[in-house]
Amino acid sequence: MIGRTVGHYRIETKLGEGGMGVVYAALDERLRRPVAVKMIHGQRRDPQFRDRLWREARAAAAVNHPNICQIYEVGEETEALFIVMELLEGESLAQRLRCGPLAVEEAVSVGLGILSGLEALQRQRIVHRDLKPSNVFLTTHGVKLVDFGLAKPLTGMDTVLEAPTVNTLTQSGVVVGTPQYMSPEHLQGQPTDSRSDIFAAGTILFEMVAGELPSPEKPSRSSSTPLFTSPRNL
Repeated sequence: MIGRTVGHYRIETKLGEGGMGVVYAALDERLRRPVAVKMIHGQRRDPQFRDRLWREARAAAAVNHPNICQIYEVGEETEALFIVMELLEGESLAQRLRCGPLAVEEAVSVGLGILSGLEALQRQRIVHRDLKPSNVFLTTHGVKLVDFGLAKPLTGMDTVLEAPTVNTLTQSGVVVGTPQYMSPEHLQGQPTDSRSDIFAAGTILFEMVAGELPSPEKPSRSSSTPLFTSPRNL
């Protein structure tokens, strides 16, 4: 792909790759600005993968906020869909945590950025559903939430994120997300809302300060209070 042109974007370097797609740094040859281009990885003809790409683009495009990665365009090249988004400079929170826990002041600053982005999603009635350190990007200008491939509209917002197929990406009882950061109801396949994202944000905040994920402990016989409480019960 390096050196090829997709639409009017010249691919320059590979930035990263995940289960859904591969992300490249590219040059917008019309506006002469650097961008990031995300393309479906491998199974480009798979309707579910295409729908997830559309969902990610529509979810991010529905929110205009400094803590949300901005989407510029969705295009198609030889039957392969791609998303063009702002090119972020910095590193993911996951990369930063490999160096150890953050200072409390830095963790608070990052946490506030995450919550600010979640507040913007909540106003649009969107649940991210895969909030984790690798989807939190630390730039010189602040925190950016990325990767909306599992984002889900709450009741009444389906038309905003409606993909161009009748296929549904998630079904009742099917658990999607990253287990270490999922709320109890999410893990159990129950309906989720913005409180599940807040639970994930709390887990990330703990990890930033402690340098490790929280692990449930067996409660003492004299205690009837669980270590973790579902956001639905708060």
